[in-house]
Amino acid sequence: MDEHAAVRELLAAPPPSPEAIAAWREQLMTEVNAAEGRGRRRTAVWTSALTGLLGAAAAVVMLLTSTPAQHTTQHTARDILLAAATEAAKAPDQGSWWGVRLVKGSQYRDPGDRYLLERRRTEETWIPADPEGSTWIAQQELGVEPVTPQDEAAWRADGSPATWTYKAGKPGEWYLDAAPGKVELSQTEDWDWRVVASGKPLTGIGQITPEELRGLLGEEQTAMRAAEVVAYYPVSAEVRAAAYRLLASLSGVSAAGKATDRLGRTGEAVEYPGAQTDTTERLIIDPATGAALSIETRTKGLLTDFTLVQESHWADSNPLKKENR
Repeated sequence: MDEHAAVRELLAAPPPSPEAIAAWREQLMTEVNAAEGRGRRRTAVWTSALTGLLGAAAAVVMLLTSTPAQHTTQHTARDILLAAATEAAKAPDQGSWWGVRLVKGSQYRDPGDRYLLERRRTEETWIPADPEGSTWIAQQELGVEPVTPQDEAAWRADGSPATWTYKAGKPGEWYLDAAPGKVELSQTEDWDWRVVASGKPLTGIGQITPEELRGLLGEEQTAMRAAEVVAYYPVSAEVRAAAYRLLASLSGVSAAGKATDRLGRTGEAVEYPGAQTDTTERLIIDPATGAALSIETRTKGLLTDFTLVQESHWADSNPLKKENR
């Protein structure tokens, strides 16, 4: 049993009854009175002892008979990340392919700034352990919809539009479309996003210390890079655990308490500075498995982008490759 569990059990234990406390106090006084009757030489000793014991007894009585406070376990970022590292190190990491299914999303105010919209797309990636192989990617736009019931009501009041145009008539014009798109399948041999500063593919690294990993990831935006390794990079269980330990050692990483991601899953969250001065990144972790649930970007406290990890694991085959034989 770990220290946290032991503390929880102690806090959960019921206090002694008032009858038990009264009996204990009566027994204490009886023993003190009997001792005083044995001679004057012991009076000073017992008086001193009595003073201390009664003071302790009063403290115990006050503690145990007062209304119990609400105890909330406050985990530090270091606690959360080191516990996640322990669990992540246990995950199976054998296979020829690393598969990860992500849901990526962004939130926008409508062009008239009346309601909030959310755009989502899925991205399933299968990366070979062999650096000579090709990566397979399946992507699909899921469309756009209002975020909350209040946003939906405002959208309906706006005529329930199916498209939204931003910067209309100006260079850089772009739009959102409520309709989902088709699945797009592609292959690539581009390893750039999976290669660290040393030029080594991450799939080729078996074990590494947090300090060595920091040397590979670099000194800029280290927390963001380590979180990406944790969430969806093709690495061994030991490397993923090292990334968690690296995050635990960095300044600027703080606990954000329990959090719920955009799929409704609850976990422990930690935060760290984002790429821009006014952004913060939030990593939500499943404490039971050490798996990353999502990475969120918040701009001035408001959610703007997120990546949800639906599934990630090593496997012996690539289902996307099989589907296109």
